[in-house]
Amino acid sequence: MKKRILVIGSISAELDFKVSRFANDGEEVAEPFEYEIAPGGSAGIGACAVSRLGGDVIVCGCVGNDEYGRSLVSFFKEFGMDTRFIKTVKGEKTDVSIVENSGANRRVFRNTKLVQKVDTDLVEDAFTTIPDAVYVSLDVPAETVIRVAELAREKGIPSFLDGERIPEDFPIDRLGVIDLVALPPEATERLTGIAPRDAMSNLKAAVELHKTLRAKTYMFKFGVGGAFEYKGNFSYYIPYVEDAHMGYRDLLVPAMIVENLRSGKSVRATRYAATVVELASRKEGAVVTTIPSETEVLRYILEHEVEL
Repeated sequence: MKKRILVIGSISAELDFKVSRFANDGEEVAEPFEYEIAPGGSAGIGACAVSRLGGDVIVCGCVGNDEYGRSLVSFFKEFGMDTRFIKTVKGEKTDVSIVENSGANRRVFRNTKLVQKVDTDLVEDAFTTIPDAVYVSLDVPAETVIRVAELAREKGIPSFLDGERIPEDFPIDRLGVIDLVALPPEATERLTGIAPRDAMSNLKAAVELHKTLRAKTYMFKFGVGGAFEYKGNFSYYIPYVEDAHMGYRDLLVPAMIVENLRSGKSVRATRYAATVVELASRKEGAVVTTIPSETEVLRYILEHEVEL
């Protein structure tokens, strides 16, 4: 039976452009270029990753009362996701992410207005679905995240917190005990004063972070080079594809959750997630359109004898 994962965070329409070069200030560049529109945002990408990799998804977030919002909800429904807890905010436009790609260079502009509307009432309603685990991105309001952590403890389910877009003033000391927190290198350095550049500095940062945040597992997304995890009694570093752009970091935690719930083994789950990132990074386009299926990942693991 598929595990039910409640995914909470931002939902946006991502406009992904592939251009020959970025225009200079005041310049107009007229040329044919490729583009696509796909779901974006932490919850949008996370929900699609969980669904593609074999999980059952409940999506919780906000969209505007416009064509983008309606299209996103329809897209998630077609994937078989539970969309009852996607709130349509009247009088507002759906958040949009604009991604420009020019060779190895990438620029991203994100509208984050509606993610601030993901409140405690909405997540409390979403928890009535009795999920097996919850994933929440720390771009939603702090009080909402704190309530999610409380509800997860009350329900006895694991909570996975993704700090890819954690605000500088986020009160991590108020979260209580959680199962996993994942942080990018810049947030790790800001919270601990230690730049996570190698296995030893990652370990020192995890020990320092433990003084203010009680997580069972700490994950540091080592730039675009890999993931480091610390569980108190042991730590490990798992590299993934070196040239993957930062957008693929959004896949790491959702993919890890799916395999963690299947196998109950955290090291295996992180290696599985690293494989997902590697396969996705070989494709071109918006992150959502590059997510491999569960079958593709398993085939790759078997054919290349990937150690999990």
